[in-house]
Amino acid sequence: MKEKRVTKWSMFCYGLGDLASQFGWTFVGSYLTIFYTDIVGLAPVAVSAIMLCARIWDGINDPMMGAIAERTKSRFGRFRPYIAFGSPFLALAIILTFTAPFGNGTKGIAWAAVTYIIAGMLYTLVNIPYGALAGVMTTDADERNKINACRSVGMGVGMILINVCSSFIMLAFSNGAKVATGRGYFMTAMIYCIISVPLFWCVFLGCKERIMPGNNDKKIPLKVTIKNIVSNKYLILVFAIVLLQMTAFMGRIAITTYYVIYCLGAFTLIAVIMTIPAIGGTLASFFVAPLMRKFGKKRTLMTGLAMQGVGLLIVYLAPFDNLVLVIIGHIIFGAFNLAFPITLSMTSDAIDYQELKSGVRTDGTSYAMFTLATKAGNAVGGAVGALLLGFFGYQANIQQSAETLRGINFTVNLLPAILFFLGALVCFFWDLSDSDSEEIRRQLEEKRSNNN
Repeated sequence: MKEKRVTKWSMFCYGLGDLASQFGWTFVGSYLTIFYTDIVGLAPVAVSAIMLCARIWDGINDPMMGAIAERTKSRFGRFRPYIAFGSPFLALAIILTFTAPFGNGTKGIAWAAVTYIIAGMLYTLVNIPYGALAGVMTTDADERNKINACRSVGMGVGMILINVCSSFIMLAFSNGAKVATGRGYFMTAMIYCIISVPLFWCVFLGCKERIMPGNNDKKIPLKVTIKNIVSNKYLILVFAIVLLQMTAFMGRIAITTYYVIYCLGAFTLIAVIMTIPAIGGTLASFFVAPLMRKFGKKRTLMTGLAMQGVGLLIVYLAPFDNLVLVIIGHIIFGAFNLAFPITLSMTSDAIDYQELKSGVRTDGTSYAMFTLATKAGNAVGGAVGALLLGFFGYQANIQQSAETLRGINFTVNLLPAILFFLGALVCFFWDLSDSDSEEIRRQLEEKRSNNN
C-alpha cells in the first residue's frame, strides 16, 4: 500500500517546533554566558565549569532519554507526548536560569549550575523526541529533506527574531540603562518562553507518526541499542560533523555579544551583527532541498561548511572600525549556513542503514546523539570561549586592553572558522551515496510490507 504523503500543513507545524526552541534555548545560548559574567558577576572559569559539567551529564542523560522515547508506547505515538507535556516545564526552567537569588557566591554558583542542568535535561526531554519525529513522519527522501528544511526555516526565523528583538526588549525593561540589566534578561526570557509553549503544542497536534519500526513489538535490550549506535559509522560521522559545526556556530553565538560590545563598541549593534547570519541561513533553507537533489548531501554540506569558515576569516581579518567588511563576512557566513537540515537528513540515512544492517531501528537514541552533539557544541564552545576570555584578560564592564580585544576576535571568529574547515574535512569519510540511501529505504519498505 502506498504511503500517505506528508501535508504541507504538517511540515509547517513541524517547523514551528524549532521556532519554539529558538525562543528558549537559543536565547540561553546567546545571552546566558554574558548574563552570568556581567550581571550575576560569576568568574569566566566558574561559567565554564558549569557548562562543562552540564554537558558531561548530558553524555549520560541524552542517550537514556533517546532509549526511553523509542521504547514508549502510547495512543499519541512514541515521541509526541514528550513534546506536548514537557514543553511547559522546559519554559519554566529556562526562565529560572535568568534569575540570581543568591548573588555570585557559592550559593549563586550552585543555583546557576542546578537551573542550567535542569533546563538542559528538559530540553533533552522535548527536543530528542522532536528531532526523532521527522524520521517517522515519512520514508520518502524528498519529503524528509523538505521537513528538515522547514525545521531549518523555523530555526532561522527564530534566530532572526531573537537577534533583532532581544537587545531592544532587554533595554525596554532595563529602566533606561544603556546596557541590559538583570530585569531586562529575565523579562525577555519570560516573554519568549510564554510564546514557545503553544508552538510546541502545534507540533503535537499537526504532526503524526506514520513509520513504525520492524522491531516495534520486541523488547530490545539497552546493550543492543548501544552496540548499534557505536557500530554505526555513519551516525558517528554525523555526530563528529555536528559537534564541530555546532561548537563553531552555537559556541560563537554564546560569545559574539562580547565581540560586538567591546570590539565594535555598541550594544545595539548586536541586533545587526547577529541577525545577518540568521537571515542568510533562513534564505539558504529554501535552497537546501534542491541543492541536495542536484549535488548530493555530501558535496553540499562540505561546500557550506568551508564557505562559512571563509566568511569568518574575513570577519577576523577586518579592522574593528571597518563595519562594511565585517558585514560582508557575516553575509557569507550566513548565506552558506546549510549544514543543519543536511545533517538531519544524513542522520535519517544513518538510522535506515543501521536498521537494514541489524534489524533494529534506533530513532530516539540516534537523535539523542544528534542533540547531544548540538548541546555539547553549544556548551563546549561557550565554555572554551569563557575560558579563553579569562585567559586573554577579560574583565566585565570595563574598557578592554588591546590584547584582550585581539583575544576576543580570535575566540569569536578565527577559532570557529578553523572548526568549520575541520567539519568539511570530516565529510570526506562519508561514502554512503544518496542512491545507496534510496535503495536502503526501498529494501526496508519491502521488509515492512512482508512483515505486515
